[in-house]
Amino acid sequence: MDKLREASLMVSKRGKPVVLYRNIIEEIGTAVQEEVGVVNEKYVVIDVFTYGGYLPASFQQQYVFTLYDFSMWIIRRSRELFFRCINNLEDILG
Repeated sequence: MDKLREASLMVSKRGKPVVLYRNIIEEIGTAVQEEVGVVNEKYVVIDVFTYGGYLPASFQQQYVFTLYDFSMWIIRRSRELFFRCINNLEDILG
């Protein structure tokens, strides 16, 4: 939670969202379905989108979490993603 709060404060100062993680869900030939987690000023937004090959880029799903709800969700979802988020936040925040 503390690192997410720090990241959201940094975003409000810089005006640019911070990417928590990128996760390729499925890859078929040159087409990819990817999930991207981003921190903005107050929320964590998870976008699932498809791009590449002959497919036009399109959003499939979008989830919006408060910082607290995201921290609970990511811990339950995947330890690997949780640790990837922590490592990315540490790299970004220094």
